[in-house]
Amino acid sequence: MLSSINRLKKRKEFNYIYKKGDVIHAPDFMVHYVRAFKKFAQIGISVSKQVGNSVVRSRVKRVISEACRLNIQHFAVKNYVFTAKPSIVGKKSTDIEAQLIKLLKKHALYVE
Repeated sequence: MLSSINRLKKRKEFNYIYKKGDVIHAPDFMVHYVRAFKKFAQIGISVSKQVGNSVVRSRVKRVISEACRLNIQHFAVKNYVFTAKPSIVGKKSTDIEAQLIKLLKKHALYVE
């Protein structure tokens, strides 16, 4: 689980990122991001009801959260919101983590 300082919690933070931020797409999720106001990256995860029932949505959130937790030290200092697409259901956590790293490296948001 992500530490509390690395999580976005408030609705207004999510809405600000949706309105002011940029969007990049992966096959199984989208990433909205905007420059951070703090000295570290913060992450929010959004999974709509189109993805599945509450059990499925919770698993998707856990998998994305774990992929972010393992790699957060390499993220560029920005605020991110990961939005899951329905195609993410049934994917392995290693596949999702690989997609995440590949997408962020492609857009220069992953610092080695």
